[in-house]
Amino acid sequence: MTGPAGIKATQPGVVPGRVIVLLALSIWLLPLNSHADKLGDAYRLLRITEVAKEFEQATDQQTRNVIRTYSSIIAMSADRELPESIKQQMSRCYKETYAWEKFEPGIAAIFADNLSNTELKLMIDFFSDKSVPPPMIGQFKELIARANAIEQLAIDYMFSQTEGCDEQNVNLILDFLSDQGS
Repeated sequence: MTGPAGIKATQPGVVPGRVIVLLALSIWLLPLNSHADKLGDAYRLLRITEVAKEFEQATDQQTRNVIRTYSSIIAMSADRELPESIKQQMSRCYKETYAWEKFEPGIAAIFADNLSNTELKLMIDFFSDKSVPPPMIGQFKELIARANAIEQLAIDYMFSQTEGCDEQNVNLILDFLSDQGS
């Protein structure tokens, strides 16, 4: 008698050792495939929600605010105008330090680790303008209630992945003021 994958069974009802090993491996690998699927869905959710675009816009705005603040402080305290070259160096630091590509894999992993396959698909459908099916409204509300905790994990992750630009900015300004004799 021939069993699965053409392997001959020695007795009826007895599964050959190779089949048991293959079944055990497939069961062991199932969570990995499930996590890979969840990770793929997490990346898809990030794309659909256009988080990268919003993150870059927020980073650009924050960069402008920080540079404007430094410029105002220098103008008021040292009666100097911060040179454009220093502003550009500061801007470049923020652009490189806070590039979305550096954070995306970690944020996707946080989503995959903290959301079930069903929850990820529910969010993908919601943000794809498919709305929430009535039987899923309760689960959707529970998911929304957990959103702040997941967002905090993402924020903590981002802060743990960068040293920021403050030290560089201060050094640039101090060097500039020193060169100006201030």
